[in-house]
Amino acid sequence: MNASTQAISVSMVRKIANVSTIVQTHFSPVLTDFSPWLLDEETQRQYDPDSIDMSFSFSTWQPHLSCRCLLLQIHFVDGKIQSPKRSLSKIELTGHDYRGQHWHFSTQEADQPFSGPHMPSLIKQQQVKSIVTQLFTLFGCPASLLL
Repeated sequence: MNASTQAISVSMVRKIANVSTIVQTHFSPVLTDFSPWLLDEETQRQYDPDSIDMSFSFSTWQPHLSCRCLLLQIHFVDGKIQSPKRSLSKIELTGHDYRGQHWHFSTQEADQPFSGPHMPSLIKQQQVKSIVTQLFTLFGCPASLLL
């Protein structure tokens, strides 16, 4: 679900802003879109209501990242997103350009977290892992679940 839709408490607004700051620290300069999904009925039926989704756009192609845009999806255990004891179920990050998705990262795939035809460089893969570790910490979840 769009991050802007999930920003219903001061605490969640701060966390969403921190997510943006974490990504911008690693991949600067980048613009954050807190509403990457259309608000039409078809799209709304397909997205996860227990997630925070945002995208990050670069002004040009990023060769070491193999993309021009990132989509970040932070998924929570069903119904737990607004709970004080929220629990992350997974984090996904995908790299895109006008031709579509180039790569996919998921914390659910511990043995092969990255997949896709055009992978980021090893240095950028480490940065993605660092971002995800910081996100687990931000939401109060043990990063040991990650990697």
